[in-house]
Amino acid sequence: NNRSKLVHVTSERVVFDDVGVEDPLNIAVAPKDDGLILYGEKTIALFSLDAEHPDVTLASLFLPVWYEGYEHPDTTWQSSSASDDAEPKLGLWPLVFGTLKATFYSMLFAIPIAIGAAIYSSEFMTPKVKKTVKPCIEMMASLPSVILGFLGAIIISSYLKEYIVIILASFFIVPVTVAAAAYIIQLLPRDLMVLAMKHRLKIIGVPCMSVGLLFSVWVGNLSESIVFGGDIIKWLEGQGSAFGGIWYLCLPVSIIIILYVISRWVKPALIERLRGRPQSLCATVDIVKFLVSVVATIGLAALMALIFMSLGITFRGGGSVFDNYESRNAMIVGFMMAFAIIPIIYTIADDALSTVPKHLRAASLGSGATPWQTSIRIVVPTAMSGLFSAVMVGLGRAIGETMIVLMAAGNTPILDLNIFSGLKTLSANIASELPEAVKDSTHMRTLFLSALVLFILTFILNTVAEQVRNRFRKKAGSL
Repeated sequence: NNRSKLVHVTSERVVFDDVGVEDPLNIAVAPKDDGLILYGEKTIALFSLDAEHPDVTLASLFLPVWYEGYEHPDTTWQSSSASDDAEPKLGLWPLVFGTLKATFYSMLFAIPIAIGAAIYSSEFMTPKVKKTVKPCIEMMASLPSVILGFLGAIIISSYLKEYIVIILASFFIVPVTVAAAAYIIQLLPRDLMVLAMKHRLKIIGVPCMSVGLLFSVWVGNLSESIVFGGDIIKWLEGQGSAFGGIWYLCLPVSIIIILYVISRWVKPALIERLRGRPQSLCATVDIVKFLVSVVATIGLAALMALIFMSLGITFRGGGSVFDNYESRNAMIVGFMMAFAIIPIIYTIADDALSTVPKHLRAASLGSGATPWQTSIRIVVPTAMSGLFSAVMVGLGRAIGETMIVLMAAGNTPILDLNIFSGLKTLSANIASELPEAVKDSTHMRTLFLSALVLFILTFILNTVAEQVRNRFRKKAGSL
């Protein structure tokens, strides 16, 4: 034909089109990619060529590409290799996914702790204690991220591998222990109960958390020997039954379901039937309700795990939730980044809660509501715009964090949900590769593009957050 094209095989991008040589037989590209010669039966044509960056297109940056030697199309980032013959692989999706993964796990740890601490210090802590506690928490924000990254990569990673089951068990055992102590205190005489609630941090908080941690050690060791075959690392590699991991994964969902059922049906019915009864009887019923809810939560999670196993869904291997353990992983990143953003979220949230007008609290308490009911149903909804702003500020810090991720995440651009595998984020990739990128190369331009993607990502999140915050502000303003 009279139409010829020069196409980059990997990216499928047309580099040169319609050379106009009749019956082309062969084509050759100059060594520096700045010239093109085409042979025909009757003619030879020489063209100047400006290929620019043919190995990258918008589709190849975010969609699977069939690279040379690969069995199937894949999205990967491998900008350099030991051999010059290997083609660079500049897929940005693994970096975007790593950024979202690191942000998700860090916010998963940071939000409950920071918001819970802000509510406690604002509504229940005495002013004398708060003057000491709040500055100490705010001082946490002054720690350099490189120090946190070093601690995560060298110290936390070694302890996490050894005590991983105990740490996972403590996420549920410690809150249950503190809640159980709060229910048991209701059985005390009224004077002693008031005294205990006045010094709840010393009497309930610290001792019960210590007991919960000790109990977590026993539960963790027992569960590792029974459920995980004595070694959770080997279990993550595929040995043993998948029931224990699925049960643990279903436990948060089971907690939410049981709490909804209790608040929606069980609690109103008990309040109606126990109206006017002695306090000791009500406290005993509360303890029984708590114990039944714990057993129901465990049983429901086990039932859900059995259902998943019967369907052949194990959440193991293939980049799923449970896969091989890496010494530097997303869980370490989540811990250390949460430590960095908790002071930010806490400070803004505490200030937002403190600005709620006192007459709203007084009206709620005067109507017979407890301090806890006042906090959850009056103070928190009123300050929701400020709380949301605190979360979004922490989210912005987590998305842009560099040193913690660079040192503690392993810098492996992979696509999986496993909390025990590494990751690579946009910011960490820019920091590590930009100093070595060749000027005006495709690699350098892609790094600048990844910075633009990071900016667009944060811009979209902040825009949506601003709209949501304005809605909360309008609702609070009506009060």
